[in-house]
Amino acid sequence: MINKNYVPELHISPFEHSKYTLARNQDQFDLLFDDVKDTDEFLSLEGDAQVDYYENGKHCIVQLGDVGERSLLQIYGLLLHEAVHIWQRVKILMGEKEPSIEFEAYSIQRIAQDLFSMFDESEQP
Repeated sequence: MINKNYVPELHISPFEHSKYTLARNQDQFDLLFDDVKDTDEFLSLEGDAQVDYYENGKHCIVQLGDVGERSLLQIYGLLLHEAVHIWQRVKILMGEKEPSIEFEAYSIQRIAQDLFSMFDESEQP
């Protein structure tokens, strides 16, 4: 169950090209904008998870709704999927066309671990 006291915090990508966070509902999503009128609809694509990009990808907001019916393994799979999308955007911002395979793997690992940690924080204790 979603922790009502969770507040999304921005994490910085490797080499500081982008910031990303996890929002679990519309209220948390709205907190990330200065003007609530500028926000989008939470999970507007009607999937289980999605990432939206703002300021040309310099801010990435992963959205994950109520996942009570999913196993932890499935949830981490969704978050890993979104971590790859964040990495793809970071790679574009870096101007990196062919990063080394280790650089890419470590970058995705770091982003995914941050998302996993945010998910753990966002769940009811």
